[in-house]
Amino acid sequence: MTAREDLRKTGAEIRQQLGIADRTGPELAPGFSNLTDELVFGRIWSRPGLALEDRMLATLAALTSKQYLPQLAKFVAAALHIGFESRLIQEVMLHCAMYAGVPTAVNSLDVVRGVLAEMNIAQPEAELEEADLNELLTMGQGMMRALHGERAESGYAAPAAAASGLYGSAIDYLYGEIWNRPGITHRQRMICSIAAFSALQLESQQRKFLPSALNVDLSRAEILEVIIQTGPYTGFPQAFNALAVAEEVLP
Repeated sequence: MTAREDLRKTGAEIRQQLGIADRTGPELAPGFSNLTDELVFGRIWSRPGLALEDRMLATLAALTSKQYLPQLAKFVAAALHIGFESRLIQEVMLHCAMYAGVPTAVNSLDVVRGVLAEMNIAQPEAELEEADLNELLTMGQGMMRALHGERAESGYAAPAAAASGLYGSAIDYLYGEIWNRPGITHRQRMICSIAAFSALQLESQQRKFLPSALNVDLSRAEILEVIIQTGPYTGFPQAFNALAVAEEVLP
């Protein structure tokens, strides 16, 4: 067996672990299935340094952010196959909406609904406690400080910045509401943020959030692996650019 055949075998095993079946019918292009088994699953998914579940979070966030909906449906099913709760998957979509826009959450949550129905899984229900606006502001400011420390009000978040009018809503609803929703940890949310920023090429946000990821129990190596995981799904150049930023801002 050649080295490439070994790699292909490893990739196929990981793909099957995710519940993604062998392709049936004619190839999309000659050798395409072998290529994806080798590169996507054999080279990327098999890398050490990041848990399988964390790689899935990064993949879901990247596909959501770029609105690659047919592929998103496949990986929503794969996430359920490896034990993800449907509420966690929903929170990934809501989290990415902060960065890619609310319409992306609408589209992606509709994909989740369809996959759950196809798999005969009940739609999740949860009662959420609703904070008033004053509480949201306090919660948002606290979350900003917890994530970013002394950098919480720097750059585009500075009170005197041109973005200050919009940033008040970000403090209330993004940091105060979204980051505090149940069903997903802050560490998991940060993985989604990093993956979304890589997919969308949001360099300013990368410079702010990548160092902050260290504050929610992500290591430098794990941060790099989250970015690497996005490469096959949203483009290697985008991942290379994000890795270059990480090299600058991470200790």
